[in-house]
Amino acid sequence: MENSSPQIIKRSSEFLSLKQTGKRYWPTQWLLLNYKKNSEGQLRFGVTASRKVGPAVVRNKLKRWCREYFRAFLVAGKTIEADINIIFKPMDQNFYKGLRYEEFVKGMDRGLESLRKHL
Repeated sequence: MENSSPQIIKRSSEFLSLKQTGKRYWPTQWLLLNYKKNSEGQLRFGVTASRKVGPAVVRNKLKRWCREYFRAFLVAGKTIEADINIIFKPMDQNFYKGLRYEEFVKGMDRGLESLRKHL
């Protein structure tokens, strides 16, 4: 069960590399996925939520949702060999406050399904 939590991308150089050499996919108007296949053979992800997205409480909620999503993704036995940067785009004020977890999961599912096809 040691593989039940995904690796997290923390270095700005890794985020920059993903931005420059990775592919992009917009599963929803508020979510952008930068991704590329990795050589480590496991899922690694990072989250980008600028201050324009909302206050710290909202940004932290989105990051927590990402961790929960990928934890459940791996526990379900799914894998994807990629580095993924999940970018939350600035939207209208209070958009993310009103966003439900189910809508977030739907957007992520759509995005990862597409990633699998393109990797």
